[in-house]
Amino acid sequence: MKASPLDHVLRHNTWATGALIEFCRTLDTAKLGANALGTYGTLYGTLQHLVGAEQWYAKLLTGEIFGRPIRRTDAPHSLDELATIAAASGERMLAVAASDDPTRVIAMGEPRRSTVGVVLAQVVHHGNEHRTQATTILGANGLEPPALSAWAYGRAMRISTAEE
Repeated sequence: MKASPLDHVLRHNTWATGALIEFCRTLDTAKLGANALGTYGTLYGTLQHLVGAEQWYAKLLTGEIFGRPIRRTDAPHSLDELATIAAASGERMLAVAASDDPTRVIAMGEPRRSTVGVVLAQVVHHGNEHRTQATTILGANGLEPPALSAWAYGRAMRISTAEE
């Protein structure tokens, strides 16, 4: 089956989160605890929130949970655990986008509901928002953040030579 353009949108989302986690593996604990005004919280807290949300979106769409559930009140999960959950959730999002009806209604707990298409749009929006916050934290603390744009994804996948 031929991949749709949405396939690359979701692949970028998963790649960018993975690339950010890989970058964070090079940082010491103090840098992972850094924050910046106007962001979600610490760098580590932002990563955990981002991956936990993707885990929850995957559960909304499939009923499945990948890895140990991530809750806001949890002690930090390891970067290895976050990377594994992010990758598994991303793969599941691709499968849903390829096979599910975008208009299928998703119950989110009374009285909230949404559709598969809107949940997938939220996955991408939420990921971009919190990865941007993470790169803001890095920059505000004197670190050059990794390139996480769609252009960077295209270059990493060797399917684009476009630059920022």
